[in-house]
Amino acid sequence: MEPITAVVVIVAIAAGFGAGWGLKPDAGVKALEAQTEAIEALQKGNTDLVSEVQRVAAEEAKRETLVADKLTNVPPMCIKEIGGDPNSALCAWAWCVRTGESDKQRCEASKLTDLIIVQYRDKAP
Repeated sequence: MEPITAVVVIVAIAAGFGAGWGLKPDAGVKALEAQTEAIEALQKGNTDLVSEVQRVAAEEAKRETLVADKLTNVPPMCIKEIGGDPNSALCAWAWCVRTGESDKQRCEASKLTDLIIVQYRDKAP
């Protein structure tokens, strides 16, 4: 049982107990007032909970859409947020392979591949 559900059940039980206790002779009005207040508090809590869940869900959907759009439009090797470098040879190679173009309007993947191999060879132990 989730915490929110448990709280709602406990409050409902308490409200029912309070209403039953209040229905003793000459206390019916007070009991109904207490029950009404409890029900109003539950409704407000539920409304606040639903609003917060909807807000969080909308933010998460917006974030997922942003990431998906960015990954669709830009190769991952070029996105700084996920460890890429837009000025690297690897990014240029990814754009070249993806679009078939370079800054000279033709893909020169073999030259970029050679450059990447040289760069990684220099970093090897």
